[in-house]
Amino acid sequence: MAGCLDNLNGMTLFDRFYDTNLTILYPMTFVLIAAVGELGVLFGKIVRKRTKPAELNTFTGAALGLLALLLGFSFSLALSRYDARRGWVLEEANAISSTANFALQLPKEAQQPILNLLREYVVIRRDLGFPYDPVKFEDDIRRSVAIQTTLWQRATLLSDDDTRSLALHRFISSLNEMNNVHERRLTALRYHVPIAVTLVLIGVTILVIGFTGYHAGITDAQRQGSILIIALMVAGVIMLIVDLDRPTRGFVQVPATALEDALQGMPPPSR
Repeated sequence: MAGCLDNLNGMTLFDRFYDTNLTILYPMTFVLIAAVGELGVLFGKIVRKRTKPAELNTFTGAALGLLALLLGFSFSLALSRYDARRGWVLEEANAISSTANFALQLPKEAQQPILNLLREYVVIRRDLGFPYDPVKFEDDIRRSVAIQTTLWQRATLLSDDDTRSLALHRFISSLNEMNNVHERRLTALRYHVPIAVTLVLIGVTILVIGFTGYHAGITDAQRQGSILIIALMVAGVIMLIVDLDRPTRGFVQVPATALEDALQGMPPPSR
């Protein structure tokens, strides 16, 4: 029974949709949209004598305008989330670098173990989600949290020895910011554009292209080529929106250059 409920879960189907390779998903989407447009043309030709073409001109223009508005809104939303993910990578690189710099102000015997942990941490965060593997992703999160816990334990021991150290307070503050950025980045990676937005976009696209084909059939206009071009472009925009919202498994990925720079700028591990 539980398995049936899981299969009916909308988010499960949505995740499968997002997990499909774009080289498969794009042709499927194009064929679906184009097929609906062609069906609209055929249906329009069948009922041509019972419909006045002039009445459909306004509705066709309004429908295409609505589709353009939804595409623009969805693209803007996906692009803003992509920019947010890219921004959190930079914030995390800065937080880790600051923590490493403040660690250099700690007592000599505490510096190298903390720097070694930070170096291991930045390698994990640089490769977070790459290559795409849900098991690896969860393991990277677990390892990140384990290193954070160890760093806090070391900071606590140092605090017990000297609670008035300004360098220690700076290190703890930077470590806290590093942990906060960790959660923000995970949140940005885990969540997509709301499922309702994507479903409405796909549904409206199918209806609008079908109605456009129906209008072409009613007016006996030779627009099959135009409908195919529209289907090609709309399917391409939808796939771009989907790709922007898949930060770890699409063609458009968030660069980890800032974290690589942070890694290169850290002292090498002790021997």
